[in-house]
Amino acid sequence: MKIGVITSLVKIDEFVSKKLATADSDEWLRATGGNTGNVAFVQGIKNILGENFGVINWGDKPENVRRHYDRLVICCANQIGAHVDLAGWADRLKAFDLPTSFIGLGAQSDKIGNLPEIPEGSKTFLQLTRELRADANHPNIITRGEFTSQVLESQGIDSSPFGCPSQFISVESGLGQRCYEHQQRARFERIMTAAGNPWHASASLENTLTEIVENYHGDYILQHPKALLQLALGEGNSLSMDHIKRIEHVYSRIGSWEDIKAWFESYSVFFADAYNWMHYSRHFTLALGPRYHGVALPIQAGVPGKVISIDSRTEELAETTGIPNIRYNEIENLSAEELIAECRWKPADADNYDAVRTKNAANYHTFLEANNLPPNEAITELGGQ
Repeated sequence: MKIGVITSLVKIDEFVSKKLATADSDEWLRATGGNTGNVAFVQGIKNILGENFGVINWGDKPENVRRHYDRLVICCANQIGAHVDLAGWADRLKAFDLPTSFIGLGAQSDKIGNLPEIPEGSKTFLQLTRELRADANHPNIITRGEFTSQVLESQGIDSSPFGCPSQFISVESGLGQRCYEHQQRARFERIMTAAGNPWHASASLENTLTEIVENYHGDYILQHPKALLQLALGEGNSLSMDHIKRIEHVYSRIGSWEDIKAWFESYSVFFADAYNWMHYSRHFTLALGPRYHGVALPIQAGVPGKVISIDSRTEELAETTGIPNIRYNEIENLSAEELIAECRWKPADADNYDAVRTKNAANYHTFLEANNLPPNEAITELGGQ
């Protein structure tokens, strides 16, 4: 069985080995598929499949893909909603004409329960997924949670709500207990903050997050949007006046525009691979913020964290994978100290995380077998199979 994996990353190994140190913001976002958090779920899928795959691209010639591979696995993200039309995916998958599994698909809405609008091209894609099943009797889509599965069900598509594959980058059992122990033995407080989006309503949090960075020896971990990476890389002068005004408003506590540019160059950090991200996280005592993967990857390294959910996507991901979370409008008026206290783990958080993750590992194992994909032995053991 030869498996081809399609990811959102573009020549990422070459980028890390040859360009990372000197790359500009355009090169960073091109390599990481527009959001550095993409490296997390891609690494998760690679770990699940072990060594049994090759990486292909959407633009590869269909005849070459069929010649070298027997089936495909697609690394998915929050691609179901009004913000994305997947007509292009449908066209390419028809051309590839191979059994295909989709892992990590998410729907995006303002809140759980509100079904998003779905473009016609995405509806066509969803209907096509049924034709691409390895076994007509088993779903070939793992979603990020029950809400996304509900959205797909509204289109007549059944799926498996087992969460993001990034929860299995580490295959250590008892990872939740390790996170809690890390918190308990910490003596020198350092807080890792996962920066949000200054154009989202939750931007009211960012002043508090920057205060935490300064007062708790932290870093401001960036994933998206481009404007923040531009600031971090010293490209602030290339921003439009509208962007400058918005950023000045959101980050008002830092000071003038010149102060903001200098602050981002000093405190911002971002990564192009999951393992370096995880290793760096171990220097911190706690991770918090509105970016799911900015919290999930430290947890994979044994560092506790809490997601401040800003929409259905982040809330669903956290709930499905057992990561503690709270909605941003419930904590946006807390002080820095109060927010940190709110995000610390309790023993029940560790217990819940481990129980949910073990269940999800077992479910992933079952899904992979039903889709004729060989599960990694470590995932099998983690799920108690």
